[in-house]
Amino acid sequence: MKYLRTSLICIFLMQLSFPVKAEKSDSNGLTDILLINSYHYTFKWTNDITNAVVKELPEADDYRISIEYLDTKRFSFQRQEVLYVEYLKEKYRTLDIKGIICSDNDAFEFVLKHGKEIWGDVPVTFCGVNELFKYDINSTNYFGVEEEIAIAQTLELILTLQPDLKELIVVSDSTLNGILFADQFLRAARAINFPVDYDLIYATSVELLGETLKEVDPEKRAILLLSLYLPRNGAVKDMILEADFLKSCLDVPVYGTWDFLFGGFILGGVINTGEEQGRLAAQLLKRKLAGETFPPGYLVKPTQTMVVDYNKLKYYNIDLSLVPKNALVLHEPENYFRKYRQEILIVCSVLGFLIVINIILLRLLNEKRIAEAKLRKSEERLELALDGANVGLWDIDLENKAVYINKWVSGLLGYGDSGIARVTIGDWIKTCHPDDLGQVNEVFHMHLSGKVHDFNTEARLQTSSGEYKWFSLHGKVVEVDQNSTPRRMIGLMLDIDMQKQFEEQLRIAKEKAEESDRLKSSFLANVSHEIRTPMNAILGFSDILLDASIQKEDSLKFLSLIRSSGESLLALINDIIDISKIESGQFNIVIGKFDLHLLFDKISHIASTLINTYNRDIELIIEKGVDQASLFIESDQYRLEQIINNLISNAIKFTSRGHVILSYTIPDNNTLEIRVTDTGRGISKEDQGVIFERFRQINPDPKINIGGTGLGLAISKSITELLGGTICVDSAPDQGATFRVRIPCKYL
Repeated sequence: MKYLRTSLICIFLMQLSFPVKAEKSDSNGLTDILLINSYHYTFKWTNDITNAVVKELPEADDYRISIEYLDTKRFSFQRQEVLYVEYLKEKYRTLDIKGIICSDNDAFEFVLKHGKEIWGDVPVTFCGVNELFKYDINSTNYFGVEEEIAIAQTLELILTLQPDLKELIVVSDSTLNGILFADQFLRAARAINFPVDYDLIYATSVELLGETLKEVDPEKRAILLLSLYLPRNGAVKDMILEADFLKSCLDVPVYGTWDFLFGGFILGGVINTGEEQGRLAAQLLKRKLAGETFPPGYLVKPTQTMVVDYNKLKYYNIDLSLVPKNALVLHEPENYFRKYRQEILIVCSVLGFLIVINIILLRLLNEKRIAEAKLRKSEERLELALDGANVGLWDIDLENKAVYINKWVSGLLGYGDSGIARVTIGDWIKTCHPDDLGQVNEVFHMHLSGKVHDFNTEARLQTSSGEYKWFSLHGKVVEVDQNSTPRRMIGLMLDIDMQKQFEEQLRIAKEKAEESDRLKSSFLANVSHEIRTPMNAILGFSDILLDASIQKEDSLKFLSLIRSSGESLLALINDIIDISKIESGQFNIVIGKFDLHLLFDKISHIASTLINTYNRDIELIIEKGVDQASLFIESDQYRLEQIINNLISNAIKFTSRGHVILSYTIPDNNTLEIRVTDTGRGISKEDQGVIFERFRQINPDPKINIGGTGLGLAISKSITELLGGTICVDSAPDQGATFRVRIPCKYL
């Protein structure tokens, strides 16, 4: 204290030693505002008030704010009061202070006592002031924000969360605010007839408070913390820093009425916020400086929010179902059902708000000749409704070619609440997608010319990230001049990007369904053909064999053809059965030991027969990756043979000359890679993306019927995946194709 007093005297004498002009400066057109805080800057409550005032009265709007801190939480102010008054007189003698904002009781009492003497009879707004009824305020220059802490509501919350509570420990301190808060508690307890015993403790020191709390039985107890600023080494700590101390003395649920106590300290309460107190106080001063008058002692009421801490509820085993529905729950884990349920409610709310908005717009049209002040009030109500509905509002000044937008337009475009507020029509046009600009421009001018009653269109607008999103734009001319030329247009902007994506998905799904229907029809036609051909051969040669005069040699030939047709028919039926089993999940894989080289020899014989059947000028090349007679592996021999036969068959079908190579490699001890390479027509990049789909047939020459059902590659891919492997193709038109099948296996 001694050093503070000496410092103030030095500053005062130094200022007196320099000559200054006695008249007040014009501040270069700035409006000088003084903010006097009772407490220190690092106190969260004071910091929140200060930041809110600075934000509400920005220098960009020609405000200049000076800030003083009385620091009464940590130090006694009475002994320095006289010097401080002289210091402020000298400090502000050249500034024309237009208004004062004071926060909390100490600053308020100081301004009541000395404000007129130092700064003259200027408007004074206050916030954070308790027990206002004790002050004699009869001046129209004093008005502010009510701060009656919600003790009664907090007591009701305590009873709701702890219905079996035996005793409430009420902790306050001996500071001015601590005494005032204690008085408010007593009045609130009497007003609601609080049914639980309570013990009111006026804490004067850390030691005494600790001893008192340690004697309390924690069973079914709770603490209501009103104020706790206790001296430690000549100064006090912020209340939030006393959390560990309080818990070490008595570990019970702690309740409070201040937002800065959350974060691991208190369990819950009905709270006031410094941010709202400061913002409302600054708004009141702005209204006063703009010419609005208030009755003596005019007060505005801030909103109070019921808040509980989820982590504290779990820690003290309090049933979550007891939490009131209107309470804000901090740190609550994400509930997906609740999340999506809220989205549904938001959609319904948007639809409801849209109806309300249309009604309001119609009323605006009918009341357009009402006085400007009344119209401005209606627009403010509309803006509030739009804020709640998350709908963008734009207002075009056609005469000055300016566009005014609300914060939701900025939010929808990705700029946030503080993004853009006023742009030119040219800037607005630049955000529109070039492909949509013509349509928007046409509908806009048709509405301005009166050809259409409303402006309704859809367009893609560029967001802050550079991407385009779909929006629905609706508007109407609401003001014209004496020549009926439009002067003003108001409208809405809705985000319909998800709707457009859904419509695109529906279109793609419809195309896929139509393609699937076409493929299935083609498949049925192919199957009919594939069945009819062998059946005709079987029936035809059977009729011939019924002729008793036929030679034995011819009979054997015809029987061979009947068997071949039957095998083709059986292969077709097996393919259909396999694809059906795959789709139903009944396809079985049987792992066993077999000789891979013997399997390759068998496939070589089948492929040679197929080459002769198709009458192809093809050389079949078998390349074995291991130079030994046998290579035993563990896998499904039958299914692996089925995959290779399908690939060899396709290679022979689509290769008229050249060669077909069947080979394998061993990438590692647990993997087998089989390759089928041909010198056929090749496959385009587009066709490579669909050849493994069911019912697909890629035929480069539609005039040539290559046969088949389009199931071979689809079955091969499914079997490969069931074996835990992969299948792929490398090809280009007229450059042949290489199919690679890679499966896991065990070498024996």
